Amino acid sequence: MKKLLIILFIVMVGVASCAKMRKKEIAKESGATSFQPKPLDDEWSKWIVGEWEVSGESDMGKFKNWAKGTGRAKIELGLNGQFLIMKSKGVAGEISPEYIQYLKETGKTTDEDIEKLKNLTFEEIDIQTIDPKTGQIIGYLFDSLRCIAEGRGRREGNKEIIKWKWFGTGQGASSIRITEKISDDKIIVTEKYILPDGIIMEDRGVMTRVKVTTEK
Repeated sequence: MKKLLIILFIVMVGVASCAKMRKKEIAKESGATSFQPKPLDDEWSKWIVGEWEVSGESDMGKFKNWAKGTGRAKIELGLNGQFLIMKSKGVAGEISPEYIQYLKETGKTTDEDIEKLKNLTFEEIDIQTIDPKTGQIIGYLFDSLRCIAEGRGRREGNKEIIKWKWFGTGQGASSIRITEKISDDKIIVTEKYILPDGIIMEDRGVMTRVKVTTEK
């Protein structure tokens, strides 16, 4: 019981602190009626919500299209509409013969290891919001390789450009991601990484909206 009271006290202190910081912002936000900011209601945030089929390929150093994969992503508004949350899951599927040969020549990689690599699932959570003071995009990313990234960026017309710094397993890497709206139902994503050892990696992906059908 005592532990529960302590937890409740901590939560209430946190809410009070946030409320104090919000007082000056409330007057600036048209239609604000409480200490909570208005939910994200910009055109980009409303448009991108939904489920998407994803296909992609990657270059790394001298290896072109070293990996190709497919997956699915779900994007929704969360935390009372304050954040865009994208959860994605995919599998490599294809590894180029050149990269397989490289793995075998430089390590003790077996055919069984290659098959495991092809079938390895990859998951990612990408959380974004808009700084109400600056309009800057703020993002945080976590993936199943235990990589963590912090991003800052902007939107220009139909493009979102975010610079990421990587931590955890990806410690020391940086990247620039460009997400481009091609149509209401199609997105092109390119991301260029500078890895800690100086190798350049570039991912290219296509996202196609999954149409929801209603049965009569």
